[in-house]
Amino acid sequence: MEMKRIFKDLSGEKTDLILLILASQGIIAQLEKKSPRDRPNQVRQFNILVPGEHMAKAGKSVDQYFRENKKFGLPKKIQEVEVSSFNAPGAYVIMALILSIHLICLKLGIHREMILKFGASSLYIGQGETFRAITALFLHSNGQHLLGNLAGILIFAAPLISLSGYGTGPLLLLCAGTSGNLVNAYFHQNAILSIGASTAIMGAAGALAAYQMVRRDRPFQLNRLIPLFAGATLVGLFSHGENTDVSAHIFGFMAGFFWSILFFPFYRVFCRVFNPRLMEASALIILLSILVSAIWTGL
Repeated sequence: MEMKRIFKDLSGEKTDLILLILASQGIIAQLEKKSPRDRPNQVRQFNILVPGEHMAKAGKSVDQYFRENKKFGLPKKIQEVEVSSFNAPGAYVIMALILSIHLICLKLGIHREMILKFGASSLYIGQGETFRAITALFLHSNGQHLLGNLAGILIFAAPLISLSGYGTGPLLLLCAGTSGNLVNAYFHQNAILSIGASTAIMGAAGALAAYQMVRRDRPFQLNRLIPLFAGATLVGLFSHGENTDVSAHIFGFMAGFFWSILFFPFYRVFCRVFNPRLMEASALIILLSILVSAIWTGL
């Protein structure tokens, strides 16, 4: 059986992928290593050979795979932006702050009073106490509620902070959570109090969906809407429970998606124009100023 070269000068990673594609189609392939002496200063490259009668099928299968998945160049792009839930100190700071607030309130016996004074209520927000849309994000009803939201911060908020920054990431979370609470209050004219960081967490899910949709390395196609549908599905999965404010979750997701559609394209421009460290520090100062102002107003 005569073997013919169909792909040449491939990197090791791309070679493995193409061999896997051919194997899935039942096509026998051979690997031909190029001698490093041919390219002494470059990474070793490979050629792929297939039987002559399978040349057309092999080329069509690989071409179809890459057209459908847009894989060329994607691994490198992913490596340039490392996203890890365990590599975002800002997320741990937020988790520690929320946990501390809950424990201090319990220790001082003022938990109920803090919820009444700083919880989000459509009635009070409609009367001008808009600070509640911010402060409610840091209050939780019980330990189960708290632990659930701490896990949500680790899963959704931490990757967002890794993508954006230690200042802009938390500020984006605060904008999403606050906007979600304000919109929720507008549509619910009652005195029921709503608390918890889940609105901001759903905002983080919406922001991650927006990030996937506005990435420059991917041409616009209908399949770019998949992250939006996946995020909406997550909102549904995480919106079960007897006292869950489902509408707040939905509006938080929508707010996070909206702000991030605007944020990520401009963020790339700002990073070129301004010093990234200065920009993150400025965002952090703005964030702290908003929080202090909200607490001061509520006292």
